[in-house]
Amino acid sequence: MPRPPRSLAFRLVRALLAGIAICYLLLTGAIWYAQTRILFHPNSLVDATPADSGVKFTEVMLPFKGDKLSGWWVPSEEAGARTLLYLHGNAGNVAVNVDQVLRLRSTGLNVFIIDYRGYGHSSGGPPRAKLVCEDGERAWNYLVAERNIPPAHIAIYGHSMGGAVAIDLASKHPDAGALITEGTLTSIIDRAHGTWAAYLPLRLIITERFDSLSKIGSIRLPKLILQGDSDTMVPPVMARRLYDAAPEPKQIALIPGGGHENSAVVNPTVYFATLNAFLSQYGLKPRDGTAK
Repeated sequence: MPRPPRSLAFRLVRALLAGIAICYLLLTGAIWYAQTRILFHPNSLVDATPADSGVKFTEVMLPFKGDKLSGWWVPSEEAGARTLLYLHGNAGNVAVNVDQVLRLRSTGLNVFIIDYRGYGHSSGGPPRAKLVCEDGERAWNYLVAERNIPPAHIAIYGHSMGGAVAIDLASKHPDAGALITEGTLTSIIDRAHGTWAAYLPLRLIITERFDSLSKIGSIRLPKLILQGDSDTMVPPVMARRLYDAAPEPKQIALIPGGGHENSAVVNPTVYFATLNAFLSQYGLKPRDGTAK
């Protein structure tokens, strides 16, 4: 017997479900394809330098795998200054971070900041999670092998995405002096779980993971986790999760009123008191170094 014709309602529901499935697959494919463009926002225009504030610095070009990494060596005026390797976030370039570099220098540290491949004056790209971590390693090797700075005299500092790079770097160099992160995600997948993207098969499609939570547990050197308590980009609970997963020695500081990028400006008293005390505790700060 021939089948009875399907009702109009059944056919409409079937068409609707098919349409939803197609849209879901298209969206999943689009997120997989575009994830690097969503995550990385490099800018090639370097329109500010420490010299604009009267601070001497040296632009460094590091050859690396056929490309060149551009960085700034910003020396302290303090005798016996230790060094801070600053790894910036996913947007802009070194110019966006010049004010923070000068603030960190004011603690009595030399500061070395690099642009990842595809950012600023660095060649290469487009950036990827694996590549920016390689760039952090190249910056470390420059300080240790070319500037002959003892690893124990180097604090690795990462902001936002740079915090993930810093955690990866510190996991490979237990001889470093300290690790400092600010506004750092536990992972890209964790952050996506708080959005509509949680309905996608994230573990299948996200390759740029920056999974800091799985790495920080192996890091035994001193750690300071800084986090603005008003950060809307990286929920403060992520800083607590990183802290809980990290072994001793470790410290955490939630900066009252601090957002994702302005804790040192909004609340310099708490920010610098915390940072200076940490640096002093682990021998990374000259006695007369002061924050301004």
